[in-house]
Amino acid sequence: MTPILAIETSTEACSVALRMTEGDIFRYAQEPRSHTKLVMPMIEGVLSEASLRASDLEALTVSIGPGSFTGLRIGFAAIQGLAYGLEIPVLPISTLEVMCATYHRLSTKQDGGQRISSNVRVMPVIDARMNELNCGYYEVGPNTEIITDYSDRLLKNTDAIAWIKSLSPDIIVTDKQNLFDSDITKLISVEHIFPHALDLLDLAQRDFNLGMAKSIDLVELSYLRGAEAWQKRKRIRE
Repeated sequence: MTPILAIETSTEACSVALRMTEGDIFRYAQEPRSHTKLVMPMIEGVLSEASLRASDLEALTVSIGPGSFTGLRIGFAAIQGLAYGLEIPVLPISTLEVMCATYHRLSTKQDGGQRISSNVRVMPVIDARMNELNCGYYEVGPNTEIITDYSDRLLKNTDAIAWIKSLSPDIIVTDKQNLFDSDITKLISVEHIFPHALDLLDLAQRDFNLGMAKSIDLVELSYLRGAEAWQKRKRIRE
């Protein structure tokens, strides 16, 4: 098994996971605005538990968005430093796709480990604030294969509602509780989850096996909304 380190910091949850032949090791915390102080100790913790040095890693993976501007930059900065220092490739993964994988793992666990028997249409949604939502649409298969014919997109709330109704997913997974009113929740089940680095590992392993690892110089964050909006919000807070 390829030693891969995963970092997921795109929402209020912060997690790091390490793939080993003996199994996966992870650290996870839901502490908003604490990612900066959490991520490096988490990396050190999983490496120490696995009795590995950073130089033993063969690849890295990170959620590239959409998500929190600040959170994404924290995770990406950590990956950048490791990738340049170790001269190893990176596997960038959509945050919304990671949320689908997290949903599948948690729902399988709740069902006593029994796999779903057919594709489940999952719509992951991340609150983008400013009356906008980051939305995706994926089908998750029985063997955790995740496919989509749609690109992740940033939509006004009203447009997102219309898209949800037109596609009629089996489940909506979102990073924020009470994001939708009864107009949606009466039609479609909504679950509150955060993406997890463990599930980022599974998607990264898939892409690594397909030869999709790339140089960190070729990886960009996917804000969906332009970075200038992040700078504007930063100035407003200051």
